[in-house]
Amino acid sequence: MPDGTRTGRGIVAIGLAALCIAPGVLAGESDGESGAPVKTYGQALVDRTVNDHPELIALNLHVRPPDGEHGMIIASKRRDHVGEKLEIRVPLQDTAGKTIGAMQAVYAYDKGEDEARFLSRAQALSGEMQRQIPTMARLGQPARPTDGLDIGGTQSLPTTKQVVSGKALSENEQEGYAEAIKNVAGVAPGNSKGSANDSVNIRGIKLNLFSNYRLNGGVPIAGVITMPIENKARLETLKGANALQYGVASPAGIVNMIPKRAGENDVLSISGAGSNFGQYGGTVDVGHRFGDGKEFGMRLNASATKLENGVRGMDGDGEFGSAGLDYRASDRLTFQGDFEYYRKHVPEQAGITLLDPVKGVIPETAVPDPRNLLSGPWAVYTPETTNAQVRADYLVADNVKVVTEVGRSYSDRSRFSTRIGSYDLKTGAGGVVRVSSVTQNYRNSFGMLELQSRFATWKLGHEMTFGGSITDRRAETPVNRKEIVLSQKQNIFNPIALNAPVFTGAPGSLPLNISRDGGVYAYDTISFHPRAPRLLLGLRYTQDYENNGKAFDRVSCPKCGANTSWVALPAFGALWDVIPGVTLFGSYMEGLEAGGTAPFGTFNANEILASAVSKQKEVGVRTSYFRGVQASVSLFDIDRANAVTDPSPNAYCGGHPLCFVNSGEINYKGLEATLNAELTRFFSVDAGWQWLRAVQNSPDQKFDGLAPENTPKAIGNVRLGFHVPWVSGLTVNAGASGVTSRFVNFQQQGTIPGYMLYSTGAAWTTKVGMFGARRLTMLLSIDNLTNRRYWNSVQTGTYGIGMDRTAKFTLKMDI
Repeated sequence: MPDGTRTGRGIVAIGLAALCIAPGVLAGESDGESGAPVKTYGQALVDRTVNDHPELIALNLHVRPPDGEHGMIIASKRRDHVGEKLEIRVPLQDTAGKTIGAMQAVYAYDKGEDEARFLSRAQALSGEMQRQIPTMARLGQPARPTDGLDIGGTQSLPTTKQVVSGKALSENEQEGYAEAIKNVAGVAPGNSKGSANDSVNIRGIKLNLFSNYRLNGGVPIAGVITMPIENKARLETLKGANALQYGVASPAGIVNMIPKRAGENDVLSISGAGSNFGQYGGTVDVGHRFGDGKEFGMRLNASATKLENGVRGMDGDGEFGSAGLDYRASDRLTFQGDFEYYRKHVPEQAGITLLDPVKGVIPETAVPDPRNLLSGPWAVYTPETTNAQVRADYLVADNVKVVTEVGRSYSDRSRFSTRIGSYDLKTGAGGVVRVSSVTQNYRNSFGMLELQSRFATWKLGHEMTFGGSITDRRAETPVNRKEIVLSQKQNIFNPIALNAPVFTGAPGSLPLNISRDGGVYAYDTISFHPRAPRLLLGLRYTQDYENNGKAFDRVSCPKCGANTSWVALPAFGALWDVIPGVTLFGSYMEGLEAGGTAPFGTFNANEILASAVSKQKEVGVRTSYFRGVQASVSLFDIDRANAVTDPSPNAYCGGHPLCFVNSGEINYKGLEATLNAELTRFFSVDAGWQWLRAVQNSPDQKFDGLAPENTPKAIGNVRLGFHVPWVSGLTVNAGASGVTSRFVNFQQQGTIPGYMLYSTGAAWTTKVGMFGARRLTMLLSIDNLTNRRYWNSVQTGTYGIGMDRTAKFTLKMDI
């Protein structure tokens, strides 16, 4: 059947491909007892897709049996509808890109509407289904509980979500999450480039390292080390309060890390990665299913890296290992488990502190050579983390599921914090070197129980979740050396070798910090009509327990010691598919945000502040109206606690200055936009941009009405891709990213300049037959192409340095 042929009111985009599958499998096997057919994976996929897309009137999947001439419907679902309909037929492909049949989508149609809109919508839907079809044969096999998304509708919450997967993760193997998500709209750096423990800001807010990074949507990872991505299938940046799902979380968003699982096909991949600085390492990825029905799956990942982040003399090593397990105990009960261990052993670069203000203005320091070591090889950082999590899903009925999950994250670290200040602004000489040493232990525990259901009352459809969760975060500092000043002076532009510090006296310790939140929650996504908005109503009732171990005078410091509070956190929102391919959304959510950790140099250094309520309002639109184009625009308004270092005496610290304390709130108003487009068969573009206005609303006049530190007014990036037509499998790209100037502290006493960085890269995938490999992938990326010197960030009185031109390469063999 030729392309573009019309049939009735339908559009046929491509003829059906010949398929090799047994007709009996397509129809579904009997359960062996009652004789009733078991629901196939194809039917379950169609059911779920229609439920998730209320604009659909019907959906059919077609394949062609090997001895047949016409497509056979293997899965179908339809809604009652009065009025005209439009049928769109587009190719159906598996995850490998092989055409296995056709998908027929039926939409409500008004006379005169542009049929091309519906074709674009159907093509996007086909791509969504393709990601869920591992093989053609899988469509006819029995459905399993783990095949579907959560019944409760978390996927339809009106929040902004961006996913990083595939090549973007491969390009940043052994680099960590911060490099992988750097092109997500609104993401800005929070540390020096190449730090052993990277951090990022989203929507102007630094993500909390102990509550905002989640493993598979569950346990919060205790972030003392850059989190590896070698075993991750994708990274989700979930922007918004997300309070309903996660309890205590920053309003900036959640970075949710989804581990790889064993699929229907075995996996064995070996890869190596390196950089122009001399870093190199290897990774192995193994996936296999066991049992007569392949009911047990195992995915193993491991890597070892010789670390060279660009700073001379800062070589070290890092190791990583993980296991992702799943077990289909029955057709209704499944288990999943994840285990990770990773560590690093590498010196830590010194930070350059801000100079004292002159007539109220802090002079800007010139950027030193980022490759010079300003501390010493003695400043060894030894973080390690162990994460473990188990989840069980039980399908009580076709539309009722019970989910339970428990997990724990252990982390510890020993480090030397080195800061250099009071240097000469022009020559860099005379820098005073302050060093402290600390050992810290962290433990995050998590538990959750949910009842997820999908049902109808009268003409209303419901996707409802009832649940409860508890998270316990503990931070202990058994060894805390007070700051000492080295006798040597450092030149930040022409550094000398510093001797290791010699501490005198017995080390001190800090009290155990405990932060625990437990709560119950319910939320419902309500649908009225395929063309009407879907509404979200939710409420979380949380008990928050905070104990910072302090015992100050309760009159001068009422929040010191242990405190328990109960907080009701509402949420509501709406999604409206106004026309096929265009969705409006809006939400209001409240959530608890974990308190900040007092930085080095403050009176209460390493103390964790109490949690506080944050609020976020957001409205936006996302579209796939135009063929090959996905875009979104959103406006957001966030209020959150304002954690600052107060240079004046503060009652919270017993009248001492340099106290890290909450002082009122910060309001963030912003506009965010993303674009992903296939311009032609060969050209593509990905872009993200954010404008932001942030203002402190503080009772302290030193801060009130001023912008917070390290918060750019605008940040954006663009990346162009070109599929080289004369070299099969070759793609080249070029990109640019920019950040505007930022204030150096909460008092707006100075700024660091903005910058524009350029990058380029290439990816080539080919089929090979040597060494038993079936596919070979080579990746090359070059960052900071013009070798620009720049300040990467500025936080808590310390500059973060950007890195020189960096070239990274990866070679991967799939065996």
